Amino acid sequence: MVRLIPREEKYFELLADLVGQVHAGAVVFSQLLADYERRADYAERIKGIEEHCDLLVADLIAKLNVSFITPLDRDDIYALTTRCDDIIDEVNGLARRLEISNAVRLRPDVPEIAGLLVESLAEVEAAFGELKARKVVTEHSRRVRSLEKRADVLYAKALHRLFTEEPNAIEVVKWVAIYEHLEDSIDRCKHLAELLEGVVVKHT
Repeated sequence: MVRLIPREEKYFELLADLVGQVHAGAVVFSQLLADYERRADYAERIKGIEEHCDLLVADLIAKLNVSFITPLDRDDIYALTTRCDDIIDEVNGLARRLEISNAVRLRPDVPEIAGLLVESLAEVEAAFGELKARKVVTEHSRRVRSLEKRADVLYAKALHRLFTEEPNAIEVVKWVAIYEHLEDSIDRCKHLAELLEGVVVKHT
């Protein structure tokens, strides 16, 4: 029997899988920092996660292109998908930068900031888990915003220490870029959480 109207695809499950993989990538990045001498091994694991996310993103977008019926607005599904993709790209980029930049001495404040990224994504993943039931995700979003503010404070302090304590200009340049990408990753988590909050409000 030919379907005149394609069935609704499992967008909620696909989105939950995607954000779960992004969270997993951040956890591995945190493990990289805890086992820094073996960072190349962890960077490869993160690259594998990022490639898996690329497949999930491609699957989601392909389904959007052929589905007449979607449980959320197409633009919202697309935005949630691409923002998740942006975050794992940032995490993968951070791992690669640490692997190839020869930044041998890990600065002690980096793991603390990375921990806030992991916490933020845990909240985002929990919020995505509420999406299908259209439950209010305001509390998750509020926690992500709080974590982002804490990250901003740590970021500012880290840059101050870097500029005042590091005599090697090349190391300063390396670490400024790393701090900026890490801070941007947490900002993206906040934007994703706020987008998700708006989507839930729109559809309740």
